[in-house]
Amino acid sequence: MARHPRAIPHFRKLVAAFAAVGCIGLGVTALGGGTASAAATPAFPFPTHVTYKVGVMPSAPQATRDAAVEKQYDSWKATYLVHGCASNEYYVSTKGDDDATNGGTVSEAQGYGMNIVPLMAGYDPNAQSEFNGLWQLVQDHKDQWGLMQWQLDGKTCKYYSSGTPDAATDGDLDIGYGLILADKQWGGYTAAAKAWLASIYANDVAPDGHLKCEDDGPNTDTRPSDMMLDHLRAFAAYDTAHDWSKVITRTEAVVNEFTAKYSPSAGLLSDFVVDANTTSPQPAPADYQEDQPDNIVGYNSIRVPWHMGTDALENGATVAATAYNTAKLESACLKSLSGGKPADVQPHIKLNCANDNVSNDTQAEEAGDSAGPAAMAAGDQAWTDAIWAQLATNPFGDTYYGETIKTLVYIVMAGDYWNPAALPGSGPTSSPTPSASASASPTPSPTPSPTATGPAGGKSYEAESATLANGADANSCSACSGGKKVSAVGGSANGTVTFTGVTEPSSGSYQLTVYYLSVGKAKPATVTVNGTTQTVTFPETDASSYSVIGSYTVTVALKSGSNTVAFSASGTASAPDLDRIVV
Repeated sequence: MARHPRAIPHFRKLVAAFAAVGCIGLGVTALGGGTASAAATPAFPFPTHVTYKVGVMPSAPQATRDAAVEKQYDSWKATYLVHGCASNEYYVSTKGDDDATNGGTVSEAQGYGMNIVPLMAGYDPNAQSEFNGLWQLVQDHKDQWGLMQWQLDGKTCKYYSSGTPDAATDGDLDIGYGLILADKQWGGYTAAAKAWLASIYANDVAPDGHLKCEDDGPNTDTRPSDMMLDHLRAFAAYDTAHDWSKVITRTEAVVNEFTAKYSPSAGLLSDFVVDANTTSPQPAPADYQEDQPDNIVGYNSIRVPWHMGTDALENGATVAATAYNTAKLESACLKSLSGGKPADVQPHIKLNCANDNVSNDTQAEEAGDSAGPAAMAAGDQAWTDAIWAQLATNPFGDTYYGETIKTLVYIVMAGDYWNPAALPGSGPTSSPTPSASASASPTPSPTPSPTATGPAGGKSYEAESATLANGADANSCSACSGGKKVSAVGGSANGTVTFTGVTEPSSGSYQLTVYYLSVGKAKPATVTVNGTTQTVTFPETDASSYSVIGSYTVTVALKSGSNTVAFSASGTASAPDLDRIVV
């Protein structure tokens, strides 16, 4: 495939077009299985299913989606996750693209890896040791501002780009987000995460609050593909020592000011934006930083619908109004331009939603893949399903860049992208992370069990008996099994289950997973455990028969003896939402 070299942004530097690297450089070894090392038990092992706040899910059943992510992760890991130049280092190789010499890494790639690996913990037993190796390489290659040097050679792991070593904002943000994921997944990364976020705030944030392109760059430009609003909201919840809300507000303002003038009907943002510190941000000159047009959508801004869509899915149409509206407009534009064929989404698009026929690049899988989260947020089922189907292919032979973006998009589209800002103890915006997954084609979940697992201590309990308030038959659910480990609430959307015989001590916090069945369109419900009430919105389903459609996890304090779990939900006129609930 003929394509312009996709250079990582660097202030007023052009990156030479290196020959594509066909194999990893000397001294690095691709990871296959490896030897498992001692690690903390993951708090949110893959797959941890979530219910997004807007939009639709791919029609494929949840189990199919999970399996697709696992297959993609195995391929990505075996190809791109390699031992670094030191025995305790790992890096994500840019093998196949020309972003670093000798298949080396860039901070963007390292950040991607530090997001992917914690999300796959549990499926990958070596995830924590791999994450630690990725983080070690970052620490071993910091610039003078305390952030990762943006480009490293694959043989020596030394910075080789011209000038004083500096950092790129996208890599900085992803590395920070990865540290938060790791802290929520395994614990023990709090100090590192907060120190890293402090460096980002001090060096990558302009005085007015917008994100600069790099830590040593001017305060006047920005790059829309760095506008990872879901990351910024996580930073705000996690790091209250810095005013991340200011960064969120200004980032959203730049998006709105730019699109209102230059792309009001399509919501598109150019690869680079200048005058970002004013109320009139505008497209950068065509050759501002890279050897591709920087004043239109290119290999940078093709990532915008992925980031905007993800923020909208996680945070909803009100909190993430800018991302939600932008994602809907971009999704509609890309669908229209491509005729609903993801492979025909071009990597260069003009701001008026017209294909850029001047560039040599007309095809790149990552352009269509990145539209997936935006299509979901927009509620476009057919477009979502088409993009999901493309993820299983690689029609243009994309390598590091496309395959790594695909891996992250896969996790989001599968409903496995849990939000570290929505966990207990994450700050003022915290709320429990649900483990339910919406699906247009519901499928039975694995056999449930009334087991609750606590934090790192691994506490658990098993109910000796369960009393059903509505007198339903616990064995009446054909999709459920397990005798006393299964409890059903029947007859209406409401009911109470009382557990007795908790075998663990009465103190401690536990995660109680509630599996449930549904028919009709769900409305908000409440789950009350021992008097503590939490609200959950179960997924919608138009299934004509009862189907297990997912689960919901609450963190509660259980007591020895009797524990009561009460459910309350309102149904549609035609059928109750929750005819049976399995605990």
